[in-house]
Amino acid sequence: MILQPVLARDALRGHQFSGKYSMNSVSLRLGFLGFGEAAAHFARDFSRAGVTSIAGYSRSGAKAEPGDPAYDRAQAAGVTLVRTVGALAERSDVILALTPGKAALPALKKICKYLRPDQLYVDASSNSAKAMEQAAAIVGSAAKFVDAAIMAPVDLMGLKSPFVASGPHAAEFRDRMTPHGMVIRVVGSAPGDASAMKLIRSVLTKGLAAILIESMEAARRRNVLDEVAGDVSATFNEIPFEKIIRRYISGTAVHCERRLHEMKECLELLHEMGSADRSTRATIATLRDLIRMEMPAKFPKEPADIHPVIDAIIAARDKAA
Repeated sequence: MILQPVLARDALRGHQFSGKYSMNSVSLRLGFLGFGEAAAHFARDFSRAGVTSIAGYSRSGAKAEPGDPAYDRAQAAGVTLVRTVGALAERSDVILALTPGKAALPALKKICKYLRPDQLYVDASSNSAKAMEQAAAIVGSAAKFVDAAIMAPVDLMGLKSPFVASGPHAAEFRDRMTPHGMVIRVVGSAPGDASAMKLIRSVLTKGLAAILIESMEAARRRNVLDEVAGDVSATFNEIPFEKIIRRYISGTAVHCERRLHEMKECLELLHEMGSADRSTRATIATLRDLIRMEMPAKFPKEPADIHPVIDAIIAARDKAA
């Protein structure tokens, strides 16, 4: 059973999609498994791009009536809410799964028996690489499985939010959806590669946030918060980040002994002020590891790129394991 289809482009709000209209948009049959805020943002932009067949399923949406938030969200995005996963599969050639991570595998198991071999099933739930491998195994030959990860805030960028995708059918996903306004980069041949890339990237982005919090707390305690923040900002603004990556990794391999001494002084200062030190202690542990790995002897001068340093670190860790 299908709720009353509505296409209310006049009611579209939020991010304004500015992509070119694709003549193939009218032939695309798109389905969203999970219809929350992210799906609504994407659906609004797909509607603006000329896609006229968009279906959505969620547990709350399956029971939605006019006036319910889920119903109104679908109406504004030009989406037909369906009451069953079977109906969603029947109405879709491309299914974009945007369920919460913990719900991804149960939702997949529920819809799997309705999938078709010619269908693209794109799992863009926030999940682990292992879960994506499990999802690919569950789908098997029932459909064309794609592991996908969204790399930017959907509420800010909408359909222009960049995706990374992996698996045997990732290139087909890219080629099929790019004309409709999606931004997709294929990053691996195996399911799990895209999700792993996003999580590894988070090691940096979330770790950097923790380091910033720790350093700015110390700066505030010393009454130099604005000065430290301004100095750090100037450094990062002046140098392209790809050069910062090379400089920090290659330079640390060469100078880890001297930098260990400096970080011990940093730790002493933090203790004197009663400031947090967890990230600083982790940095000291990493520098000690590099010294034990004899990085200064292996790299008497900074290499031109980071590959030999990272390869040497991996080899040393594997040998010690």
